Amino acid sequence: MPGLALVLCIGLAGCGMPGIGPSAPRSVRVADGTLVLTAPKGFCVDQKASRADGSFVLFGNCAALSGNPLLPQPAQPVVLTAAVSAPASGPVADALPQMEAFFRSEAGRAALSRVGKAETVKVLETGRNGEVLLVHLRDTAEFSGPRVAPEYWRAFTGGAGRILSLSVLPLRDRPITDASQRELILAFAGWIRAAN
Repeated sequence: MPGLALVLCIGLAGCGMPGIGPSAPRSVRVADGTLVLTAPKGFCVDQKASRADGSFVLFGNCAALSGNPLLPQPAQPVVLTAAVSAPASGPVADALPQMEAFFRSEAGRAALSRVGKAETVKVLETGRNGEVLLVHLRDTAEFSGPRVAPEYWRAFTGGAGRILSLSVLPLRDRPITDASQRELILAFAGWIRAAN
């Protein structure tokens, strides 16, 4: 199980600041073309901050990324991330109870940490919504990308036989409520499910 968690918790340290670019696609095809990642209205793919192999995708403000203020902007000032694992050994939904227990362990907290250290992470709550595992956590480790709040939500679900790790990262100087974060991460998972 620890190996599985390390695969699905692809580090958020790879995130960069959403950059200004000539184009900002709404979605991207990953996992050898078998999976489409997309996000709620106003979010576009930050191609500079995302990994070329599609294993990590960052979504930011469409208007900012494209340099076009007329494009839609998200309702909440957050950054969204999606990390995609290698093919899973079985149905992801069946593994959610084990994953939930694992993330409460020291090894699980280390897997959730931005720097791989359990002591930086406190799991505040976990729960499931259908085939989505939700993890509300606080990570005090320094973040190499935008200045984000230490407290945020992650979601784990399946897609194209792979584990998807999704995050809603509020900006430190523009906090949003826990309820809004939870609602947004479920919407994010829903958009990906609908696209596939």
